[in-house]
Amino acid sequence: MAVETRGYTTTDGIDLNEILYGTVLPVIDIYNAEEVLDIRAMLCSDHDESYVKFDSSGHWKFQKLGEGEKPQSKKKVWGKFQKDTEKFGLDIGYTFDWLMSEMSSSEEVVRLARKAVSRDRALQTAVILDEALTDDGGSAGGFYNGNFSANENMQTPPTFGQNSFNANHNHYVASGSASLTLATITSMKEHIKQHGYKQMVWGLCNADMIKKIEDLAAWSTTSNVPNPIIDKVAVDGFAGRMLGIDWKETEWMPDDYLFIIGTGGDDAGKPLRYIQKKNPSAKGLILTPGSYDSRYPIIDADYLHWLEALVVARGAGIIYQLTTGSYSSPDLLTNVVDAETR
Repeated sequence: MAVETRGYTTTDGIDLNEILYGTVLPVIDIYNAEEVLDIRAMLCSDHDESYVKFDSSGHWKFQKLGEGEKPQSKKKVWGKFQKDTEKFGLDIGYTFDWLMSEMSSSEEVVRLARKAVSRDRALQTAVILDEALTDDGGSAGGFYNGNFSANENMQTPPTFGQNSFNANHNHYVASGSASLTLATITSMKEHIKQHGYKQMVWGLCNADMIKKIEDLAAWSTTSNVPNPIIDKVAVDGFAGRMLGIDWKETEWMPDDYLFIIGTGGDDAGKPLRYIQKKNPSAKGLILTPGSYDSRYPIIDADYLHWLEALVVARGAGIIYQLTTGSYSSPDLLTNVVDAETR
């Protein structure tokens, strides 16, 4: 009598390998190949763990020369940025027990793949904004915070135009008030424009901050003089552009924080690098095969992602916290990365 050999199937009779190779892996492949998050596209250019080199000798100056005279050679000083990726793992729950349970229809298996993609979007966003909004205190990192690493080979931010900056120049600022004022926003713009970042200016904030911006457009019921800005906010609410800033609302920004980013300056690139492994096979969200049964690698499979973010244009961003105290860095990874593993 022949021994019956059957593979593992979902509750609706679909072979697990058919689900894995026909649906789950294509979902991940398309996500990795085609999707770039808005915040990542706005703030970051893609890079790997190798060094980013830049001129740290300050602005080069012309020499006034006589007939036939050549300029004297000057020593060039180079700085560099570098950051290794962090390894993140997600146990999405493709356990043997679950796959053999009554819940594991083909639709539910695919739904978990989409859930992994959703959580990976959250991870990327949180890592990027955490890098931008974190003042590392006594160490160099993020936007200007009064500290420089040895690799940067500089002690003060470079001059721009007629502007020069001292060693403790800081782009993580406590506003001095728990209330938002227009002066807060114009002061933030001034910070980045002084470094030359004024071609395009974006602002990031959450719905709570949008409400505060809308509340700035208060109107008087005793006046009959129309005001187009106040009238528009009164009818439609605030959306889009104000004070020369294109505002983007995102609930990944914490309450009472404003983040403004500018482009231009000597570095026309984006202010952050999105860091991944150099090896192409280690980029993006990866489904690693489980070891329960080599015939069915989806059983006990896990998701991995190596990534980090790195600020490279330290004058291009400014963060204000509405507070009467000192600036405190928000923890943007709380809802994304297990605290016990950090």
